[in-house]
Amino acid sequence: MSRQARLVLDPAFPVGSVDPRLFGSFVEHVGRCVYTGIYEPGHPAADADGLRTDVLDLIRELGVTVIRYPGGNFVSGYDWEDGIGPADQRPVRRDAAWRSIETNQFGLGEFMSFLGKTGAEPMLAVNLGTRGMAEAVQLLEYANHPGGAARSAAPESASGWRPAAGLQ
Repeated sequence: MSRQARLVLDPAFPVGSVDPRLFGSFVEHVGRCVYTGIYEPGHPAADADGLRTDVLDLIRELGVTVIRYPGGNFVSGYDWEDGIGPADQRPVRRDAAWRSIETNQFGLGEFMSFLGKTGAEPMLAVNLGTRGMAEAVQLLEYANHPGGAARSAAPESASGWRPAAGLQ
């Protein structure tokens, strides 16, 4: 018995809307994603913030709408407070997830500067691997309240980003 299937496509027949977050991505401190990827001060294509303009151009070309940070397994041991304040005063830590050294030169302020240049929206990930809800709430407060979180040692990053400057 022979059976045939038939498929009819009609581009004028909408099935439903597509959520723009479907075109999202993430930035993780692994391999060359951050360091020597999107962030490389001193590179010929780097802007004043150390962000690679060639990479920014490609991200805009892709039409990425939202970027999760810090993405992937890295967040399971990440302390967001390590990535705020003057970059030269941030702690250097061992990253157990990727068995590497994290300099914290690229942190929350640098991420927000990066987003501003890509046109994407932020989606902040929180560490529930080695931390808890209290730290997640403090990140939310830091990112949205003009005074920042109570435990935040430095209210401004090296890139000049301040709390409540775009995270909602």
